[in-house]
Amino acid sequence: MEGISRRSFLKGVGVVGATAAMGAGLAACSPAAEPSTGGSDAVETASGIGVVVDAASTEEADIVVVGSGIGGFMASMIAKEQAPGATVVMLEKNAKLGGSTNYAECNGPATNVDEAEARLKGLDAAAKTGYIANSILHAERMREQGDNADWLFAKHGVGWYRAGVVFYEGGNGSSCISTLTPIAKEEGVDIRTEARATALLTDDEYTVTGVQYENAEGDVVHIAAKAVILATGGMSTNKNLLGQYSSQDMDKIIGWGEGQDGDGHLLAEQTAHGRANHLTVDSLFNNVGNGTDSLAYDSPLGVSAAMQYSNCFVNEYGIRFCDESGGGALGTAESGKLVESQGYVFSIMDSANIAAYEAGGCERHYSGFADACVGATLDLQSELAQYEGVDYIFKADTLEELGKAIAAKADTFAVEDFLAEIAAYNGYADAGADAAYGKDAKYVWKIEQGPFYAFQICSGMLNTSGGIRINRDAQVTDARGKAIDGLYAAGVCTSGWDGEVYGGGTCQTVGMWAGSRAARHAVEHKLGGTVADDWMGTERSQDSSEAQGPQGGDSAQGGEAALGDL
Repeated sequence: MEGISRRSFLKGVGVVGATAAMGAGLAACSPAAEPSTGGSDAVETASGIGVVVDAASTEEADIVVVGSGIGGFMASMIAKEQAPGATVVMLEKNAKLGGSTNYAECNGPATNVDEAEARLKGLDAAAKTGYIANSILHAERMREQGDNADWLFAKHGVGWYRAGVVFYEGGNGSSCISTLTPIAKEEGVDIRTEARATALLTDDEYTVTGVQYENAEGDVVHIAAKAVILATGGMSTNKNLLGQYSSQDMDKIIGWGEGQDGDGHLLAEQTAHGRANHLTVDSLFNNVGNGTDSLAYDSPLGVSAAMQYSNCFVNEYGIRFCDESGGGALGTAESGKLVESQGYVFSIMDSANIAAYEAGGCERHYSGFADACVGATLDLQSELAQYEGVDYIFKADTLEELGKAIAAKADTFAVEDFLAEIAAYNGYADAGADAAYGKDAKYVWKIEQGPFYAFQICSGMLNTSGGIRINRDAQVTDARGKAIDGLYAAGVCTSGWDGEVYGGGTCQTVGMWAGSRAARHAVEHKLGGTVADDWMGTERSQDSSEAQGPQGGDSAQGGEAALGDL
């Protein structure tokens, strides 16, 4: 038996920067000391979040936006467009702008949904989450989805294309950020990178008066502001902190992203909002890894071994436990939860399977990088060589030797049961019918030609959704809906969108809607200005009938969840 490679996921294609690698270590997650005002015991003080300290300098602004993903950009730009004389500052903790939008798909053009239909669709969206989601928030998002799409795709020229699902131009949202950045600068948005917001400034637990941040030189700056908009992303790069809010076993999850450390959640906890509430682990696709190390997030080997309907999965007992295709319609989010439900999951392949994927056997469109693999010739052998030696890929000349290698890692693994499962699976391939779970015969590939491979599978968490309660104007509220004056939130840091499984249409579109709504409300109610009726522009985006997902937003989840719909 041979193993196959020790590489961190950070090695892959420069996808995640060193800042993200450090994200999980930014928080010691020890119980909090006293927060500046109000707050909960979960406020993290080890990294200085939620603690107001003396400032090296102070300044004033009208609106401060924390975060530079789609929610942050739309909030900053719409505020500046509707109040040209206002001082709008956008703070980004990383050196690079864009946050998780850099890895996102998009919703594409859309049309507004009328009030009555939006309420019904919002209720349906909530029902699909077991009523964890807020039907009214979904309705509000759908009522304005066309306006927000027009602002992004028509007024500001952000590109997109369709290939199975809808993607930003180039396959991810980095093209969106590169399009918006020069426009925002020209409009006069004051963009500051390496500027980590560390505390809110408050008069009391219901009144926010500004924000504290640390600049690239390490100096603390206080900005007095009429409104602060938190667009800080999720917690996927801080699994230590996330473990305090989620019931999910973090060891079964690979966390990706950049700077998604839960900062905004902890800032909101300074106020009467209290403890961040329901967080969904957005397991948007599976990959090969052990929960700490993994293949690169856009690895063709990961696409082939972890996310194809033709995969064969066995668990910690050596037993196949599902139809890996979900009846040919398993969304990527459901794929992740399927993996998380087991102690271990191993994808079993033989050399013929490897060759089939190399010859163009990948079929699933679920991300920009996966889309590039569909029907394409792949070089998996180089990855197998690159990752030689890792403890999550196994290779053996016989199935029995492969089973023994797996059992050396998972002591519950029964080699005899495993051999019986693979024999039965091969029988299903011969018979043209999966008698165990009913998977379509075209996805049942025989496993009989050595050498044989086993790939440990983890769910891939590109983000989390939820945490900060907001109302219909994207104002942060307490548990009973009372608004925190001067504080707004946008994007995946906000709650009300998902249940335990990421539902689609709840990341990019939420950032778009909440960032837009927060800016417009702040301009009118905090700056005393007026928002133009044509704030979204006079041009309409196209292809609206096709680009809307099942909740009236992002790429359709039917068989293919939106990977980076973040």
